[in-house]
Amino acid sequence: MKIFVQRNGQQFGPYPVPAAQQYLSQGTLLPQDLARMEGSAAPWIALSQLLAQAGLPSPAGSGANPFKQALHDLKAIDLRLIFPWRAITSKSNLQDRRLVTLSAIGLAPLFALALGPVVSLAYWAIALYFSALWALFFYYLFRTPQVVPRLCFLCFFFTGLVSITALLALQEVPPWSLLYGLAKSGNFLARAVGMLAGVGFHEELCKAAILFWLVRRPGNLLIPQTVVFYGMISGLGFGIHEGVVYQRTVNREQAVDVAYFLDIARLTSLPFLHAIWTGVAGYFISFAALFPGKKYALWMIGILIPATLHGVYDIFGLSFVGLATALCSVTLLITYLANCQRMQQHLSTP
Repeated sequence: MKIFVQRNGQQFGPYPVPAAQQYLSQGTLLPQDLARMEGSAAPWIALSQLLAQAGLPSPAGSGANPFKQALHDLKAIDLRLIFPWRAITSKSNLQDRRLVTLSAIGLAPLFALALGPVVSLAYWAIALYFSALWALFFYYLFRTPQVVPRLCFLCFFFTGLVSITALLALQEVPPWSLLYGLAKSGNFLARAVGMLAGVGFHEELCKAAILFWLVRRPGNLLIPQTVVFYGMISGLGFGIHEGVVYQRTVNREQAVDVAYFLDIARLTSLPFLHAIWTGVAGYFISFAALFPGKKYALWMIGILIPATLHGVYDIFGLSFVGLATALCSVTLLITYLANCQRMQQHLSTP
């Protein structure tokens, strides 16, 4: 009497019953493998079930005490496979990108929270963590061979430190202080003017400042996709900085649940939107460098479009109009990138 065995659609055997039992005890065959007797037209069933129906002893279910069997098996396992201390402490682990990446992404927030006694540092550490995640995400989607890590850091920190500092100083000087004051007005029209001409315009100009320098460096001709990427990194720097400020001020004045959700938004979608808007600005600024004869019009468009999107979103927030504006912002950027060649052909005409 012989047995056919089937696994993953492949048929093996036939095996004499003693051989099948031996292979089962060795682990070469498994209890859940499908099996049937040679010459039989019966349906395929589990090997352990087939042996039981035939009244044959199955090593996998011979009635041995499971606890004793487990102890026996544990003694047979080499502990160096369970606790490979030499491999764990080896310097070669640092060369395994999976280990470094998993540790950085999974454990960085815990290390940031360990700074709890120094609250300000913990806020910034967590903000930088989310910044790194967004930057990696943007790099995966928008990287080009021209992207230089050093310039990515420059865009992020220049905007997050220098440009924002200049913007905050500007807010205290008339007539800009008047525009920012209107943004807090209870009157819808006055608030709309403040959000569009004050907040939207000046913040987008602040985020795009570094891009005007990048595209004008001697000996460097950046393609639009590269400038868009740098713009997104610059916008990310602004959004994260703004997020930490709001988390430590405005958000704390809200109810616990509201503050919790606002904190999440300030680390995720809102920095993302800032990045999208500055990416749109970068698109037009890049073409202004490629076609200097039309730079003034392209500069104006490059600031006014994201400023308008930014202002409208701030006016309406999480309402239907605000969310539609956010989706429109992302759609515009992707559409612009898909039409780079058409834009270049259009600008080439006199």
